[in-house]
Amino acid sequence: MTSDWEGVLLGELCKFTKGTSPTLKTAPGQYPLIVTGPEPLSSTDFQFEGEAVCVPMVSSTGHGHASLKRVHYASGRFAVANIVTACEVRNPAKCSTRFLHIYLQHFKDQLIVPRMQGTANVSLSQKELSQVPVTLPPLDEQQRIVDLIMAVDDAIEATVAKSDVLWSMTQKLLDEAFSSFPHVQAGDLIASITGGKSPSAEGRPPTEDEYGVLKVSAINELGFLPSEAKTISDPGIFSSSMSVKTGDILISRANTPERVGLVCLVQYDYPNLFLCDKTLRISPKDGADPAALVAALGTAEVREQIQMSGTGTSGSMKNISQEAIRQLSVRWPADLEVQSRIGALNQNQIDVIHRTRATAKSLRRLRSELLSALLSGAHRIPETYDELMGADSMEMVGA
Repeated sequence: MTSDWEGVLLGELCKFTKGTSPTLKTAPGQYPLIVTGPEPLSSTDFQFEGEAVCVPMVSSTGHGHASLKRVHYASGRFAVANIVTACEVRNPAKCSTRFLHIYLQHFKDQLIVPRMQGTANVSLSQKELSQVPVTLPPLDEQQRIVDLIMAVDDAIEATVAKSDVLWSMTQKLLDEAFSSFPHVQAGDLIASITGGKSPSAEGRPPTEDEYGVLKVSAINELGFLPSEAKTISDPGIFSSSMSVKTGDILISRANTPERVGLVCLVQYDYPNLFLCDKTLRISPKDGADPAALVAALGTAEVREQIQMSGTGTSGSMKNISQEAIRQLSVRWPADLEVQSRIGALNQNQIDVIHRTRATAKSLRRLRSELLSALLSGAHRIPETYDELMGADSMEMVGA
């Protein structure tokens, strides 16, 4: 901490007020209702007017485990759930509420979560919350940090929005590309379907020299995720034919209703990864392009059939049988060249979306690294940044 930074307790810095609105029983209305979830609900009444940092007072996971997924920033007129405390800055000339939100969100696991108490129902008291230490730079430095981080947040939001638009466009393109082709049964395109095993495994991904069995989350609508695997100690229970190979078409046999039957195409060999009993490998017949078959099984028409075919008594998990997969009605072009073009189009779009999401991931990592440096005082934003932000603002006004 540099000499002009000040350490203060959160209870000295803020006024605490517990929310009064029951999360599930508050009538929806025109005002935001700050809850523990990522997005606010709404309320017919408001409890606060101004700015506040809103801290959930119960563990995000419960069951004896202390955790906090997020703290919220709120402004204007808003209501707060009765399991959330609103922290209102007493002296805005000393502390920016935006800065305080960024600070508490970044350090929540170090500063807030350890103060949660309880065995079954883990919660946070206002007394404990008041003892959270906050280190404040001068107000102008706080504002520079806020401006920089909000600029990064805007870039992340724009990148994620671009990815979502690209994904929606890809789905529409595929639906249109297949719409004019006749229906065939998926079984006419499939040579074989094979499954794997689910042995006891450690709850961590394997290292490069270890062996692993896939989790159902390894099958993603945008491709295969090799990191989604659990470490196994005895690979001898698997035959080499159960390892994941280039060109494999993998489909999730059991998953949530929205994700059961997701299909992906494997791009590389993974000799140390094996199929689990909830993942199936589809081998296409000669004359059926693998990439095109993945695209066809991902169209809205086929996804609807898959979700209707899912069985199971649990509302959260569904299964689809090999026979149900074979009976799916799929629109399919007989011409292999047309199949190849559609498969390549789908893969190209997926590659673009992957790159876009990788950019968002890099920006999130940059944000975290920036905050670690700036909030520790290890690096400071030069005063010339104010001139840069002022020039950008003037350009926006002129535009």
